[in-house]
Amino acid sequence: MLRSLLSAFLVFTAALLVVGFTLSSSTGKRADFRFTNGNEPKTLDPHLATGEIEHRLLTALFEGLARQDAKSLEPVPGVAESWDISADGKTYTFHLRPNARWSDGRPVTAQDFSYSWRRLQEPSLGSEYAYIMHIVRYAQAYNTHAEQAEALRGPIQAAVAELLHKYPGAIPKAEMLALSAKQNLDATLKGTPNEVLRNLLLRPPGDMPHTELSALPAQLELEGRRRAALYEEAKQHFGVDGGVYAKDGHTLVVELVAPTPYFLDLTTFYPLFPVPRWVVGQKRLGRNWFLPGRIVSNGPFRLADWRVGDHIRLERSDTYWGRTEVALSSIDALPIENSTTSLNLYLTGEVDWLPQQNVPQDLAPDLRSRSDFFTGPAFITYYYRINCTRKPFNDVRVRKALNLAVDREQITRDVMRLGQSPATHFVPPGVRGYHPPDTAIVFDVAQAQKLLAEAGFPEGRGFPKFGILYNTLESHKKIAEVVADQLRRNLHIDVSAYNQEWQSYQQSTRAMDYDLARAGWVGDYEDPNTFLDLWTTNGGNNQTGWGSVVYDRLLAAAGDVEQFATQPEFVLEHAHDPSALKRLLETARNSAEPAQHLKIMSELRMALLAEAERIIIHDELPILPIYVYVTQDMVKPGVKGFYDELVGSDGTKRPNLRGIHPLRDISIQPDNASESGSR
Repeated sequence: MLRSLLSAFLVFTAALLVVGFTLSSSTGKRADFRFTNGNEPKTLDPHLATGEIEHRLLTALFEGLARQDAKSLEPVPGVAESWDISADGKTYTFHLRPNARWSDGRPVTAQDFSYSWRRLQEPSLGSEYAYIMHIVRYAQAYNTHAEQAEALRGPIQAAVAELLHKYPGAIPKAEMLALSAKQNLDATLKGTPNEVLRNLLLRPPGDMPHTELSALPAQLELEGRRRAALYEEAKQHFGVDGGVYAKDGHTLVVELVAPTPYFLDLTTFYPLFPVPRWVVGQKRLGRNWFLPGRIVSNGPFRLADWRVGDHIRLERSDTYWGRTEVALSSIDALPIENSTTSLNLYLTGEVDWLPQQNVPQDLAPDLRSRSDFFTGPAFITYYYRINCTRKPFNDVRVRKALNLAVDREQITRDVMRLGQSPATHFVPPGVRGYHPPDTAIVFDVAQAQKLLAEAGFPEGRGFPKFGILYNTLESHKKIAEVVADQLRRNLHIDVSAYNQEWQSYQQSTRAMDYDLARAGWVGDYEDPNTFLDLWTTNGGNNQTGWGSVVYDRLLAAAGDVEQFATQPEFVLEHAHDPSALKRLLETARNSAEPAQHLKIMSELRMALLAEAERIIIHDELPILPIYVYVTQDMVKPGVKGFYDELVGSDGTKRPNLRGIHPLRDISIQPDNASESGSR
C-alpha cells in the first residue's frame, strides 16, 4: 500500500524546516508567486538554452514577434502588433510596436531581430536550436555551409586520396565504413544534389572498386565549391537584405524557403527571441551577459536576482509595452531538485505551483484525489537516446533487441501509475491530421534474444558492460533501474543505471559520452515535425550519432512539398508505401481549386512525415521510447491563468498537451473569484 501524504510529510519535516528557513532568510519579502523549477537553468541566453526549465523563465524575460495566448496557446501579437503574409505563404512582413522597449528603455527594433536571428545561425555560437530556423532563406547555408565546404575540399579529399594510394585494387568495406564515420559523410553531404555523392551515401556496405572511389575527389571539389559559394552569398545577404531583414526600424521581413504551417508558432519560441546586441557584443562579458546587473531583456518581467541554489527573482518590467496586462509584480523560481521537498514546500504554502516533473512520482496516485492536483494528456515523449557511434550499439540488431526487451506496460502500470501510455512511437498521439506508421516496438523477449544472438552475443555472452545515464530526479532513477533490471533479466547483459546533475548530464549527452541516456522531448509546436526534426543527420538535438540520407530527404520533402512534387523520384524509390504518396501527388496535381489543392498537399506532408517516423521506430531505432507523458502539476486555489482545456480562435477545444502556462498571464485572486476556463 502506498504511504499516505501525512506520513510522507512527517518523514521530511526536518528537511523542510531547514529548507524553509534558508528560503525565508535569504529571499526577504515573499514574491507574489512562487514555483519550483527543478534545477538551475544552464543559461538565460535564448539562443543557447534547450530545456523546459529555461523555457519557463525565458518566456517571462523576453518576447518574440508573437507570443502565446494563455487560453489557446495560439500565436498572438507580441513585439509585432500585426503582420502580413504573401499569397504564396513564403514572405511575412511584421510591423513592430512603436512602444516596444528593452528593460533599459531602448526601443525594440527590426534590426534587433535581424541581428538576433543571424546570431542564432552563427556557426561559432554552436546553438543546438539553430536548425529550427533553417526554414528561413539563407539560414542553413550561413549556419553550415562554410564548415562543410572546408571539410569537402580538405580533410575528406585527403582521406580519399590516402585510401586510393593505399589500395591499388578494391578498397575494403571496413575502410569505407571508417571513412564514412570518421569524416561524418552523412552529415557533411546532407542535401547534396550531386548524383555521384548521393549514390555514395546510399551505397550498401561493401568493398568499393578503385575506379569508383577515384571519381570522388572531383565531385567533392565541385560540391565544396558549390557550398562555399552559397555560404558567401548567405553571408552577404542573410540578416541584411535577404532571409530576414529590417525594411526600417519597425518593419521586419522574413522570407521562407517554403510555406511552413507552424512558422508563426516558432516566433513565440525562445530561440527566435531578440537579444540586446549592445550587451551581447561586449567581449568582457563573454557568454555571461545574462547575469543580474548585466542582462537587458524585453519581456513582461526583468531579472532582479539570481542566487544559485536558492532562487531566481523576476520582477514586472516597467518598460514592457503590455505592463498593464501583467498582474504579478514578482515571481520566484526555486531550483528544488528533490520532488518530495518540493511537495512539502507546496503543502506548507511556501510555493504556489509545482510544474510538470516536480510532483513526487510515488505519491502522485494519492494526490489525484486532491482538488488542486491536475493531470491530462501531454505532448511529451520519455525515451532513451542510444549512442549509435559506440559498439555494439552501432548494430541495428542490438538497438532493436534493446527495444524489444523492455516491458513498457510494466513501467507505466507499476512505476508511473498516472495514466501514462507505453510509447511505441516517438510522435505522441493527438496530432490533428497525422496517421502514425507501423512500429517494430513491442515486448518480445524471444525475438530480442534471437536478434542479440545474430549480432554475435548469444545469451548475452561477450556483450560489454554498459550504463544508462539519467539526470538526477527520483522518477528518472526508478525508471532507469527498472529498464536496467529488465535488460539484465531478458537479455542476460550487464547494465547499470547512473546519474549526473543537470549541467553535467547535458555536457555528457552533447559530447556523446554515454551508452544510453535518458531524455524527454516536449513538442515546441503541435506538429509531428517538432519531434521528427530532432533526428536529422547532425541535428543540434540529435546527439545519437545516427543519421540517414533517406530520412533527411523525407524531412526535406515534408518541409517543401511543392518542390517535392516536382522531383519525387528519390523519395518514392525509398518510401515504404510509395503508392499512397503517388495517389496524393496525382490528386494534388488534378486539384485546380486552391483550397482543395492546399488540403491535399497538407495530407501529403503528413504522409511524408509518417514515412520518416517509420524509419525511426521500425527500421533503425536510434532511440528507445518508454512512455508518453501525462501533464501533472499542483496549483494553489486563487492562482488564475492556468488553462487545462484550450479554446482555439475557431472555437475548437483541445487539451493543453504541452502544459504551457505563460507567467505573463498568471494572477492571484481571492478563492471566491473565478475566471471562465481557468483554474
